[in-house]
Amino acid sequence: MSRRVAVVGAGWAGLACAVQAVHAGHTVTVFEAARTPGGRARRVEADGGLALDNGQHILIGAYRATLELMRSVGVDPQQVLLRAPLALRFPDGGGLAIPAGMKPPMDLLAGIAGARGWSWRDRYSLLHTALRWRARRFACAPEQTVADLCAGLRPRVVDELIAPLCVSALNVPV
Repeated sequence: MSRRVAVVGAGWAGLACAVQAVHAGHTVTVFEAARTPGGRARRVEADGGLALDNGQHILIGAYRATLELMRSVGVDPQQVLLRAPLALRFPDGGGLAIPAGMKPPMDLLAGIAGARGWSWRDRYSLLHTALRWRARRFACAPEQTVADLCAGLRPRVVDELIAPLCVSALNVPV
């Protein structure tokens, strides 16, 4: 039975809800308090015409449901997203950069090996932890925090890799 559905909020979650409801045969009206849709993933114009990202800075490949949502409404992620190798460099030159043009997992290994300012213990902690994540098929319990998942990482790796990714991809601290 088709129903009229109201969705409050035109961010990722609200729009995903609206798409699911339409696919289920319902008539949907989306309400948004802001002038533009997108929630935390929208662009904001600052004084002087400068465009600022309002929240989510990175859409990583692990966001399978988000990428599938894009495809379900006719958007090809390969055509609209800027794909770039991960590069988290700091003003002092330190940090991690994954080289372009290499196939996984060799690209990650090369990036870790070449991480500037990282000790061999830092590099080993990331390799060891990443192998543990892979052995678990990158799955974790819903109640696990990023801090729990990264318990074996050295502080510099957390500060220079994990913390920036949390803020840019999840908009939350570790």
